[in-house]
Amino acid sequence: MRRSVISILYVLILWPYLVHSQPHVIVVSVQSSVDTSDHDIASVLTLWKSYLNSRPDSNYANPYWLQSEQRVYKPFDLAPNTWWGASFYQWLNRCRVTVLSISKHRDAFIIRTMFYLSKPGDVPDVNVLEILQTGVRLEGERYKLCNVLSINTQSWQREQLGRVKFVFPPEHKFNRVLAERMNQFVDSLGKAWELPIVPIEYYFADNINRVAKALGFDYWPAESNVKSGPRGFVDFRNRIIYSGGSDEWHPHEFVHILINPLFPNINPYFSEGYATLVGGSSGNDLMWHIRRNHDYLKDHPEIEVLTFKGVDPFVGPAYFIGGLLCKLAQEKGGLPLIRRLMSYGPEEKDLYIAIQDTFGVNKTDLNNFLRAKLAEYAQK
Repeated sequence: MRRSVISILYVLILWPYLVHSQPHVIVVSVQSSVDTSDHDIASVLTLWKSYLNSRPDSNYANPYWLQSEQRVYKPFDLAPNTWWGASFYQWLNRCRVTVLSISKHRDAFIIRTMFYLSKPGDVPDVNVLEILQTGVRLEGERYKLCNVLSINTQSWQREQLGRVKFVFPPEHKFNRVLAERMNQFVDSLGKAWELPIVPIEYYFADNINRVAKALGFDYWPAESNVKSGPRGFVDFRNRIIYSGGSDEWHPHEFVHILINPLFPNINPYFSEGYATLVGGSSGNDLMWHIRRNHDYLKDHPEIEVLTFKGVDPFVGPAYFIGGLLCKLAQEKGGLPLIRRLMSYGPEEKDLYIAIQDTFGVNKTDLNNFLRAKLAEYAQK
């Protein structure tokens, strides 16, 4: 799960666009192909404009959103509050907004909206942040906004095993053996960490883009045609997992949804590291990633391990180095020492302090220490 890292980097890249913007009333432009002479479409458009100007990044009973979803989900507007880490709407007054289409879908409407940034100047330089789908349904006699997830997955199958609800495309044949294995993993992890039993929704498909689009991301910055193993992201507050390139078995994201809420300031190296230690990453276990990256690093002694991006595009050092550090801590002091590692802060300096306190290795000696440990465990 590289959501937080990728989203932060994305904002940093776009910072030149953001700093030239000033807060303003949200002006929504509309593509000429949207038929605003149609009464229903005009009503939907007015509703959407009102919502975008109603402080949608704030948590309150919003009059423009379906009440039934507000009772179930907090935050209730799922897509803008999932992958971005914080609410996407916090950047709303700094970007431009264009409604691309409003289309009828059975008993609902789907709004497609492009959010983008542009630098001032003679030659506009545009960066698309996302293209978002938002649903609209009738509540009584009034249109209300809703999550498009329920619309896009209306034909998907649902199976409940234990605390996990599995939601998957209609063509997928449910593997009950894997689902039982997944549920047992969740129970054992919860028992080890003495966690209360909570329900979890798990959406999965053969491709992460398919799951993201089901949620409402018609385009998102993490969209990719690069083939990889299982990838996913998590809505911690609503206890929902979105996973692509996977099946009923994807323990990595389940580790995140159970453990991360206990440590809101956890360092990414220990968050991704522990999830990789006990749940693997991209379809392979920690030792596989250690061997694979060690084979490359041993031929490149000039590379500092912590700055190495990793052999695989979606498995960086936070995964295999973080996993190695968590494994060392587990062998040294068990779960109590893992908990201690996770209590350090999220910054780079916090990582160095945690390593110094736990393993007695200072920043100067860290590269040699990590290379030695990688070589040692690559042989196991």
